[in-house]
Amino acid sequence: MTVTTETAERERVAFAAVELARNPGRPRALQVIAAAFTEWTELRGDRLFGDDRAVVGGPALLDERWVMVIGQEKGTDAISRAVHNFGMPHPEGYRKAQRLMRTAEKFGMPVVCLVDTPAAHAGVGAEERGQAWAIAQSLITMLELRVPVVSAVLSEGGSGGALALALADRVLAFENAVYTVAPPETCAAILYRDAGQRGRAAAALRPGVATAHGIGLIDELIPEPSPGAHAHSSLCIAALRGALVRHLDELCAKDVDTLLMERTDRYRRAGD
Repeated sequence: MTVTTETAERERVAFAAVELARNPGRPRALQVIAAAFTEWTELRGDRLFGDDRAVVGGPALLDERWVMVIGQEKGTDAISRAVHNFGMPHPEGYRKAQRLMRTAEKFGMPVVCLVDTPAAHAGVGAEERGQAWAIAQSLITMLELRVPVVSAVLSEGGSGGALALALADRVLAFENAVYTVAPPETCAAILYRDAGQRGRAAAALRPGVATAHGIGLIDELIPEPSPGAHAHSSLCIAALRGALVRHLDELCAKDVDTLLMERTDRYRRAGD
């Protein structure tokens, strides 16, 4: 096999992983909430501008423990994808998430975040309303929360848009999900001035969650039976639910100061 052929195959495999994570049949945040949680009450609005349907959240019961669950929702068909903006939050979505996190802190409820976004919305309106500031404030909020935080990457975790809900005490991920600094198309447009070189960018990014797991940014990979979570959504959601319960049991046994110290150290050591 020639070098050119090897490179082409590596790029094909890398982008195939991204396409698998983007399969429209994979479990979405609302599906996970409906199957893994009970007594969920959705809370809307950021109390500043409006309600962003790309982010959904509210209190719910997880194995008899009240938690605040917050998720990025992509939608499952043409209409719901448009309603939820393909899971790409606006600033008001992140501000809603911050509001729900602070509410959880007030009532002593752990926070569970479901990450599923290619990236934050990059439109002019989002920038005018402070997209970068909203994401930065979400990162600060998550670092400071005095309650346990567990995040799970369901399918696609792209850019700061994903990290804004993933700066947690524990981060889980379905094994066929992807977790990258930017979507391959965006990376290709920036680095190579050609979004069509998405395969080349994907190979450089190594988007599979195994890479993030290897450097300690993800704590546990939730197995997916072949061919993937899109074909076994109930089984995968049940496995995720069990992992969430187990990690929350461990985190809730810690005192708050220890929790905050370990969370800070975790991200200071990231990539070491």
